[in-house]
Amino acid sequence: MLRFNPENLKALHFFTKGLNYPVAIAAYSDWQEAKLSYLDHNFQKEHFTTEKLCRWCLSYNLPFQIIYPISKKSIIKNPYKFLKFFQLKHNLTK
Repeated sequence: MLRFNPENLKALHFFTKGLNYPVAIAAYSDWQEAKLSYLDHNFQKEHFTTEKLCRWCLSYNLPFQIIYPISKKSIIKNPYKFLKFFQLKHNLTK
């Protein structure tokens, strides 16, 4: 499910609490690990949304993945959430 390169992977963090879609963030260097530690410490204080968290990762060049299963079952079960997921992906590419 996750498509991170396992080579030289130092840390993998999952953020789920208070988010519409869970986010996994990988660290491959000490600098990235330090940024993730900072994020871990301030995650609840800053009231991140999924989009804010992804934009934060983009600004610090941290590899991340939004965890959402794209399957027929998930689309049929909750089409609104599926639509919102694609809107989020579109907003992040701007």
